[in-house]
Amino acid sequence: MLENVGWSLPHSFRSLLDEHAIARKHCAIFDISHSAKFLITGHGVLSWLARVFRARLPICRDGSCVRLPFAKDSSSATDSSICLLRCSAGSFYVMSPAETGHRIGELLRSEPPLSSLEIHDVTEEWCGMVLMGPGAAQVIGSVLAGHELPEPLRFTHFYDQGEELLLGRLSLDGELPEEEAYEFFCPAISGISRYEAFLASGAQPCGYAARAMLRLERLRPRSFPPV
Repeated sequence: MLENVGWSLPHSFRSLLDEHAIARKHCAIFDISHSAKFLITGHGVLSWLARVFRARLPICRDGSCVRLPFAKDSSSATDSSICLLRCSAGSFYVMSPAETGHRIGELLRSEPPLSSLEIHDVTEEWCGMVLMGPGAAQVIGSVLAGHELPEPLRFTHFYDQGEELLLGRLSLDGELPEEEAYEFFCPAISGISRYEAFLASGAQPCGYAARAMLRLERLRPRSFPPV
């Protein structure tokens, strides 16, 4: 295990090479519950977010994701990104890697919200996981039968067994389209049971070290050779 911005995360379950092979050839599952998640609702939320992030935001459709570059801190040479998820005209999620979560929160609090807006930090209320690899679609299909898989930079918001769920292809960690990575979010109370359902359907748990290596691998513009 290791600590990351106050969260205890699995460093690895097996060798790094084995976990890398699982993500490239089968279906790896990573815990991303520590990623920052904010829900903003109310009239005028899109224009308010444009002011907060100093960006011109497109008028996107419901179920769409807009990605914005975001520097981790003033001394960092590495930029991260944030994702704006439109559930409806008056309801957006703001998500980012955990390392930038505190700065996202500061930004949202620094810009006075409109009287019609409500801002909720739901980071600890929602569990998150990434399923990655050529077998990810099959695993998700067996657990969430009847729910269509989203296209890149799209997500679906739906109910299953009475619970509100979110499934997307948001590339929160910069995943490329050929990596077939899907983010799944559910209420924290059912996170373990949902995680175990994916494991029972063929997903294999992988840790933070393998996720970091996959991120490093993306820095080289090339196709992925067989492992």
